[in-house]
Amino acid sequence: MRAFLALAPDPAAQTVLCRYQRRLAQASWAHQVKWVAETNLHLTIRFLGEVTPAVQAELVGRLEAALSRPGAPGRLELELTEPRWFPSARQPRTLACLVPETPPLMALAALAEASARDAGLTPEERPFRAHITLGRMRPTLTVSPKLDIAPARTGFRADALVLYQSTLTPAGPIYTEQQRFLLVGPRQTSDDPSEG
Repeated sequence: MRAFLALAPDPAAQTVLCRYQRRLAQASWAHQVKWVAETNLHLTIRFLGEVTPAVQAELVGRLEAALSRPGAPGRLELELTEPRWFPSARQPRTLACLVPETPPLMALAALAEASARDAGLTPEERPFRAHITLGRMRPTLTVSPKLDIAPARTGFRADALVLYQSTLTPAGPIYTEQQRFLLVGPRQTSDDPSEG
């Protein structure tokens, strides 16, 4: 299956993302953007490509083990920016809300990368740049129009890393959740002798 690891926006962040999409979709150039379905909005942590059942099982095991170790990232408190051209206004490929780096987010990305490599997947050579894509430019849109949206920051809470299957269809991709890894941080040991 074609797969990726991602964070899903919480309900409040999802509402803001959809509001941005609807506003931008009214621009004169909006027909030259292929908009991401609202139900497909996500922050990709690691694109995996084609994954066999054996590799999937290996990856799941490694992620479960890594996320339960001391120092593993717990629930993430992140922020979203207002929509911007990505990766830059000079070389726009998508419209996206950026997610500023935090140490826990970067630790999760490194953990996912290490788990993917250890499961036998090809290393990702591109640096991790956190963002949530709202739409992708069609080839007919050769310049990046000015976005009349004031700078803003929106809170984004993520309490799970999700393994998604991506099924490509003529109408657009369909994402199906395969596995959810709760971001609870390392398990705590109890000092209470009555427990355990």
